[in-house]
Order: sequence, then C-alpha cells, then structure tokens
Amino acid sequence: MITTTAVRPGDVLAVRSPGTAGRLIRFGAAVRELVSGSAEPNMDNHIAVVHHTDKAGTVWCLEGRPGGVGWRDASDYLRSPWTVTNAGQPKTDDQRKIVCSGALAMIGTPYDWVGIAADAAAAVDLSALFAPKWPGSRPPGEVVCSSLAGWLYQHAGLAGPAGREATPADWVAFIVSHGYQNTAEAAA
Repeated sequence: MITTTAVRPGDVLAVRSPGTAGRLIRFGAAVRELVSGSAEPNMDNHIAVVHHTDKAGTVWCLEGRPGGVGWRDASDYLRSPWTVTNAGQPKTDDQRKIVCSGALAMIGTPYDWVGIAADAAAAVDLSALFAPKWPGSRPPGEVVCSSLAGWLYQHAGLAGPAGREATPADWVAFIVSHGYQNTAEAAA
C-alpha cells in the first residue's frame, strides 16, 4: 500500500485496472515485448495524475478515460500492490502547479481512439499504418491516460514519456529505469 503522504500533486500513478480493457492493454504490452524483444513492463495498464488530497485525506487524481478526462478517487489505486508512482522524481512546486493546472484545463477532453488503435498496431509491429503525432505545442484535442500525463509533463518541463504514442508501459519503464519508483512494497 502506498501511503497518501507518499504522493504529492503532479505525481504519476501507474496502476493495474480490472476488466477486459485493462487485460487487453497488458496483453498488448506483452505482445509488443515478444515482437520487439525488449523487456517492456506489462503489469500496469493505466496512468493517473495526482491532483490534490482533500480535507478528509482522500487523494484525487485526473485521468484520461473513454468518457473523457475526469476526476477519480485514487484510494484503490494507492491500496493496490501493482501501483507504481514516480514520487521520487524531482519536481519543483512550480512544475507541480503547471501539471495540476494543465490537468484541470484538460477535464472533458475526449478519449483518443486513434491513439489506442495506433498503440494496438505498434504492439504487432504495424505502426507504419498510423501517424499519431499531435500538431504543434497546444493542448491535444484528445488523449489517453498515458499521453495526458506525457503532455502535462512535457508542458511543465519534466522528463517522461511524451507524445500521443506514450503507453502505460513506457511510464513504468521510465519510472523504474530512473529509480523514481515508489511501489507498495517499497512503501511498506
């Protein structure tokens, strides 16, 4: 279990969500690992960005999802033994504010189904079928969970997987390879 004091606004949570979609995303990461021969993580399938902790001690995050970017109580994410966070990544207070205000501005942004299709194509080495680049530096018009976090981090001048093609596996690999992780086991 990750304690609510272990994460702060602007931190990323890489989580394992239940259901068919979550299993398909993890399966796609595993297939990508087999096709590419890389050691890509495939235990987490969703990314959320910590926004604030309310007076009752509940941690709230914003996340990209099929209904559009929206709020989520992070309690079950923080209780999960699969959750990894980049709480160890250095961030200034100004960078945290940029991430959080950017996330607020993205509430309601639609889900990026083309980005999901491009990720699925990349998992089986067919990425040439898609060109999922965002135009310019303005906020994207559609996002998935991991690309939302990537855009927010890029906008705040923080390192992290960026662009429309960022995946949850990219976030976990980034967090672990830089030693930023704070997992349930590390927090216990």
